[in-house]
Amino acid sequence: MIKSLKSYLDNFLQESPDNDTSHKGKIELATAALMIEISLADENIGDNEYKTIKDMLLERFHLDETQIDELISLAEDEVDRTVSLHEFTEVINNQLSATEKTSIIENLWRVAYADAHLHKYEEYYIRKIADLLHVSHSDYIKTKLKAEK
Repeated sequence: MIKSLKSYLDNFLQESPDNDTSHKGKIELATAALMIEISLADENIGDNEYKTIKDMLLERFHLDETQIDELISLAEDEVDRTVSLHEFTEVINNQLSATEKTSIIENLWRVAYADAHLHKYEEYYIRKIADLLHVSHSDYIKTKLKAEK
């Protein structure tokens, strides 16, 4: 497991300024970590939430299942290690457009609704992340309503 995480880091998170895969890997990790944060907000990551996270990451990043499993595992480790959401949101703010950030908020709502129950802490964290990503309140509400359906 450690070897596969190291391999993921070596392949995707190299600190070369000209390396597009480095930026892509950081965005993948930050996005996955935010999804994990939301799934843990109610202190219970269920199978539905995990499956939703995996499906959305597969769709969004077009990686294979093994890479997604490694990404999720690495994101879980990062969430355990990190004390703030700023580390993740800063990467996203520096790399993505407003539309892409709004899409991330919608995906976070999908994770929150995956277990058919919106917990108050899930909603709190999504609001906080939306603020950190500079997503407007109207987009925050629109994505909530869209994901709720």
